[in-house]
Amino acid sequence: MHNATAIQCVCVCVCVCVCVCVCVHSNSFRLTNGRMDDTEPQNVPLLARSPSTNRKYPPLPVDKLEEEMNRRMADDNKLFREEFNALPVCPIQASCDAASKEENKEKNRYVNILPYDHSRVHLSSLEGVPDSDFINASYINGYQEKNKFIAAQGPKEETVNDFWRMIWEQNTATIVMVTNLKERKECKCAQYWPDQGCWTYGNIRVSVEDVTVLVDYTVRKFCIQQVGDVSGKKPQRLVTQFHFTSWPDFGVPFTPIGMLKFLKKVKACNPQYAGPIVVHCSAGVGRTGTFIVIDAMLDMMAAERKVDVFGFVTRIRAQRCQMVQTDMQYVFIFQALLEHYLYGDTELEVTSLESHLAKLYAPSPGAGCGGLEAEFKKLTSIKIQNDKMRTGNLPANMKKNRVLQIIPCDVCMFFDNFCL
Repeated sequence: MHNATAIQCVCVCVCVCVCVCVCVHSNSFRLTNGRMDDTEPQNVPLLARSPSTNRKYPPLPVDKLEEEMNRRMADDNKLFREEFNALPVCPIQASCDAASKEENKEKNRYVNILPYDHSRVHLSSLEGVPDSDFINASYINGYQEKNKFIAAQGPKEETVNDFWRMIWEQNTATIVMVTNLKERKECKCAQYWPDQGCWTYGNIRVSVEDVTVLVDYTVRKFCIQQVGDVSGKKPQRLVTQFHFTSWPDFGVPFTPIGMLKFLKKVKACNPQYAGPIVVHCSAGVGRTGTFIVIDAMLDMMAAERKVDVFGFVTRIRAQRCQMVQTDMQYVFIFQALLEHYLYGDTELEVTSLESHLAKLYAPSPGAGCGGLEAEFKKLTSIKIQNDKMRTGNLPANMKKNRVLQIIPCDVCMFFDNFCL
């Protein structure tokens, strides 16, 4: 009897041990393969800096950037489109309760572009005005810099006062505008600054100090001040607006060179003590997101010698929906990064031209040629995609080309009746 009881106890112990081992093995297998049971709570970190090492689109070393771009651009950007479509539309479950309030609906330019509650910019409330703390704008992290940017929609006529109130309260010194006021005869943004002199928006007086018009962008300098102070002791602040004017109505710029020069000026201008850089287009997600991603990835390239476009776009989409709206914008980001990696900053002050030429004439260490020759070789390596020369490659136009290797790009062609 005792022996039978002992045997039963041993059997029970063995069964328990087997069950424990199976559970441990099963749990280990689940963790190894990176799967998580649907019933477990998932804590999604907002803009985690450490990229996932097992995802399909990991960070790219800069020396592999050109090779990877060529691979992804094959078959009319097939792999780029797949990568863009793999981006999560909304990486986290986020509410837009403030933006959805009846009192705030008219403040939104587009009904499907609303700021999340957890990352929206809060204005100080105006006495007696309900929901006056709302503006369609969101804090966006930069590369290792919390809330470096504010991504905002282009102001509407009824939100211009709120826009300047945000500029004042956030201590913003730099505004980046990546849209024209009208495109395709459609209003994209209200003009929120005076052409000359000064104008008062709400309780903020804005006066134009200087305007510089360049090929790709315009720089406007404003002096802003709160009004209503009889003592006259309210401080004045300088705010610089960088208005990129070369973004086409359709698609993206033909070359990223203008955008890179534009971004360089923005970086050089923004003071260290200032608040977030306010970036806006019309909706505050497409071109705005493109600008922010290029800025962050240039910083990452300098710090780590790699870029993580997929990971960064995923993270900022957790702060504002639809950041980087189209696959063309996504490809343009890579083109800008490759342009910077291959050719760097080639802009020179006239006063430094003589010393720069002296450096170019000197032999480059390990290159076997002078700097001038090495620079020219970089130019000869530039390739233009065939899909950008479709008109010149049409059968009807092939006989008009004297040299088949020299065909004009579609966007640079002079069109007349003979090109059809």
